[in-house]
Amino acid sequence: MRGALTALRKDHRSQQSDHLEVPLFSPEQWLDSLTPVAVWRLLILSLICIASLDWLFQVSGIHHVGSLYMLPVCIACWCFGFKTGMGIAIAEIILSVVTLLGLSGHLDTSAIVELVIQLIKFGCAAAVVTRFRQSFDRERLLARRDWMTGILNRQEFQRQAEAMLASATARNRSLLLAYFDLDGFKAVNDRFGHQTGDQLLQCLAEQGKSLIGLEDCFGRMGGDEFAVLIELTKTEGALEVTSQLHVGFTAALENTGHGVTCSMGAVVAFPGDSASLHELMRHADQLMYAVKRDTKAGFSLAGHAPPCDFESLLPPKLQRCSHHS
Repeated sequence: MRGALTALRKDHRSQQSDHLEVPLFSPEQWLDSLTPVAVWRLLILSLICIASLDWLFQVSGIHHVGSLYMLPVCIACWCFGFKTGMGIAIAEIILSVVTLLGLSGHLDTSAIVELVIQLIKFGCAAAVVTRFRQSFDRERLLARRDWMTGILNRQEFQRQAEAMLASATARNRSLLLAYFDLDGFKAVNDRFGHQTGDQLLQCLAEQGKSLIGLEDCFGRMGGDEFAVLIELTKTEGALEVTSQLHVGFTAALENTGHGVTCSMGAVVAFPGDSASLHELMRHADQLMYAVKRDTKAGFSLAGHAPPCDFESLLPPKLQRCSHHS
């Protein structure tokens, strides 16, 4: 009996959980998903509808429809900023003036005062919405970025990488996933302190941004582990790109002056490959740790290690046997 009750409770909690996971309508996400042209169409349509209602209600003696004009102002500020929002507000005041002149043929003092008050209200609302949008964007950026290095955090990297995988599959393109961590990083923290270690990671992340394109993903997976996802063009070889990445990150670490190197594992996701992002990352992680066990300061691509001596791939100032620690 107790077992049956426990099962019922679990089933009930499961149903509640499923119910809570149902996504709700998000106005800000819907607005952000619209193109600028679509937003302008929405603004113009809303202005026409509100102006028509204002005209009809003014004829009926109702004078409180003007507050509806606040909606287009807020939408304009959210999507385009304060100046555009105030431009919409001024356009709305002009529409209100046209409506009043069309009905009475003149503007009395009370109507002018009301319009001025209305413009002030629109300005206050525009300032609040614009400020909130700035805070919203800042918090959203912080939620997606690693707090110390400024590159993608693990959750956002995985989200963007999933989207890249889906897009690459649809366009019949290959992707290269490189996973690496740092050799000798713990010794830097132990000898010079965590502040020096943090500065090293920041330097690596900053210089690493120049190694990839804006459409690629570069993220910190945690600690001293990083991942890169790059779309391969028809003229690029996976081995060549992996070599360039390893050489670039090695050079960035060399510039810190602490003798830290990186071990990298890389896998290629070919078009039509059914492997998930989790499987690709696990495979690359295994290759990386195989490099750390065997040589350190090297890389392995899809289980095939590079030639023992790839010193020629390094810049002159880094010419040394890079597959040794």
